Amino acid sequence: MKKFCIAYGRNLDLKRMKEKCPHCVLVGKTYLKNWQIAFRKYITLEKCHGKEVPVGIWQFDDIGEKELDVIENFPIMYRKEYVDIEYDGKILNCLVYLINDTHPKFPDEPYLQRVLIGYNDFGFNKKYINEAISRIPQKKVFILSDEKPTNYIEGCKQVDIQADYGTVCKNVNDYDGLLIPGGNDINPKWYGQENIASEKIDNNKDERVFKTISEFVQNNKSILGICGGSQYLNIFFKGTLKQDISNHKDTEHFIISKNSLFTYYLGEKFKVNSLHHQCVETLGENLQICGISEDGIIEAFMDKNNKILGVQWHPEIILGRSGKNVFEIFKTML
Repeated sequence: MKKFCIAYGRNLDLKRMKEKCPHCVLVGKTYLKNWQIAFRKYITLEKCHGKEVPVGIWQFDDIGEKELDVIENFPIMYRKEYVDIEYDGKILNCLVYLINDTHPKFPDEPYLQRVLIGYNDFGFNKKYINEAISRIPQKKVFILSDEKPTNYIEGCKQVDIQADYGTVCKNVNDYDGLLIPGGNDINPKWYGQENIASEKIDNNKDERVFKTISEFVQNNKSILGICGGSQYLNIFFKGTLKQDISNHKDTEHFIISKNSLFTYYLGEKFKVNSLHHQCVETLGENLQICGISEDGIIEAFMDKNNKILGVQWHPEIILGRSGKNVFEIFKTML
């Protein structure tokens, strides 16, 4: 019995399919009626009367289905359903992989470009992708600040993120994410050290920030920490700080990317502003280095689930340079 599968995203990439699914054979292309493309960061389909989706059709055997299951991360990320589709005057019952996540999210640019490879291979109109992105609701974040954080609000605005601010977030579920700005030094007691160089400590603020981080983490929300905000995140995840370093206060320096997403948005090596005298010493649990200075200081990190992002510099001050791109990365996490 012949089995067929619909491809509408990365499985339109002919080179990729040849490498990853050699037991799948291309049949042709057509349109799936009454469905539309959607993004949950990764591409999927959803039913919508009157809409259509350009698709490729692959024929496969049992081995081919196992190959498809692997590249679609079935059943963890994608599930299987079956749809009827008209092709060449016949109705084919086709397997389709649909994402399990139900929350609309923006795709990051590297992933989007990989999807568009298949669109180029099949000669499909990119309007279907653009229309799907335009339907993603505007994201909203809470900025933890006791005064209006103008530069941070502008950074969010430039990537179409709404922002509220305050010292206390009354309802975490009103927001897609949290932004923790820079500020004073953090009491070393929170990471098990005596105070040897930390200044302007505010224990009440520390407690408030850690409580807010905990609430957003428990609700599986994304968090961006900038400068002191990144240090709060590192401590929250059981990391430690160096209380005083030289050559990073009121200067600029280069950072080397250690993460493919950073490399795409910021380059393999990029210059940042630097206003800090403290930094990460031991990286927190489940955090991974994304950027490091030429003198070995950890300047950026993310968690393994791409929900936590910390940067040691101040992108909100250099939006006209590379700063906006940090907010772009944050947007794809929301």
